[in-house]
Amino acid sequence: MAKSAIYNIPPTSWAFTTALVLIVIMLGFLSLSYANFMRTDSIRAINVYGQRTMSQERVSSLIDPYLGKPLRALDPGKLQNSFLEYPLIRSAKVTRHYPDILDIYLYDILPVAYIKLNEIMTLDDKATLLPLPDKGMLYNLPIITGIQIEPMTTQIGTTISDETVNMLINFLKLIRREYQNIYLDISEISYDRRGVKLISATNGTTVLMGNEDDAVVNSQILAAFISEESDSGIISPYQYIDLRFDRQVIVKERN
Repeated sequence: MAKSAIYNIPPTSWAFTTALVLIVIMLGFLSLSYANFMRTDSIRAINVYGQRTMSQERVSSLIDPYLGKPLRALDPGKLQNSFLEYPLIRSAKVTRHYPDILDIYLYDILPVAYIKLNEIMTLDDKATLLPLPDKGMLYNLPIITGIQIEPMTTQIGTTISDETVNMLINFLKLIRREYQNIYLDISEISYDRRGVKLISATNGTTVLMGNEDDAVVNSQILAAFISEESDSGIISPYQYIDLRFDRQVIVKERN
């Protein structure tokens, strides 16, 4: 009969085997945890706030490539700059909300007026040429007409140096700040030998404001006149209002 042999495993071998098993289990746990983390870190939603000028298609083209990507690996500066390439965005801020949400805050440039050159464009408060919003003429802005500028100056980002344009922009800035109801009721503004001329959007009333210096003073007179003559706070429904004469408001009734 064959003799059986009994072998004793050294204690050090048991310790080594136990440690190896524990390491394998720990690595498996860490791998599983990392995989779960990678899944929960994937961008699930992107919220865009404060945006009024860009089309949904343009916004989607900028944010869709980031959906499903790891939030921790996002470069906020790169995403912010992609929005700033659009001329009507003044600033952008990207905020990460773990585990899977991205918030984007956009601040539009609010143009002061439209201007009709070779095509209709917008102007900011420094008379810089800007495009129309993607969705078209969204803003309730007055349009500057009667201005002749060389075609070479109609590039986006160009600052218009024309004195008349700058005067009208400064006048509109004043009106927007001090008499917003009047500003919102101006459909058209121009300048000729009679001075600054406004046309009401609501009633089509022509308002003659006088020359550059008088127009600033007469805006206060116009505001006081409207407050007495119009319950709605908009330019009264006369055919025209003439403020060019000192301390007088001349009006013509509609037929």
